[in-house]
Amino acid sequence: MKKIKNIIFDLGNVLIEFNPEKFIKNNIEERDREKVLKIIFLGAEWLKLDRGTLSYEEAISIFSEKLPKYKESIESFFNKNILECLTPMEENIKVMKKLKKDGYNLYILSNFHKPAFDYINKNWDFFKEFNGATVSSYCKLLKPEKEIYQEIIRKFNLIPEETLFIDDTLVNIEMCEIFGIRGLHLKKEDELNRKIEEYLK
Repeated sequence: MKKIKNIIFDLGNVLIEFNPEKFIKNNIEERDREKVLKIIFLGAEWLKLDRGTLSYEEAISIFSEKLPKYKESIESFFNKNILECLTPMEENIKVMKKLKKDGYNLYILSNFHKPAFDYINKNWDFFKEFNGATVSSYCKLLKPEKEIYQEIIRKFNLIPEETLFIDDTLVNIEMCEIFGIRGLHLKKEDELNRKIEEYLK
């Protein structure tokens, strides 16, 4: 088995906690919370935002029409509050920085909205540790579509057998393994430090 040289990180729930419930709890009446969560965060439009085929302006218009009562909250969410739902996972970031010091090449492969990614990439220091990123809204592809894995391999000239991908969603891991990339499924209860140490032994 070839030695791992490259480690690819997903962002959401691997290096960044995404907590839309925070916005909903602070801005939506209790009786409407489930409905709002479903319409905004679990609908087709959210995937289009991830894919980069829907702008925040268009999303505000669509969601405001579906939820007119919360028009102001929706505008506020997409214009500034979305960042309040994103929190760096400090323990996992420490692990990632140690891997960089140990000589691994680090990459990002993530489904992420373009405006939100632009902001954190520019303003959060730990992004300087990465050798490169493939982000859904830039390449108009989503995990677990096979083309996004082909894209990161091609873009950074990676040898799949020398590459490990860490993601919190099992189907994304299963797809990377089809291309020969080794996968590490990080469940919610898992400690990244322990799991990666065991894997890289």
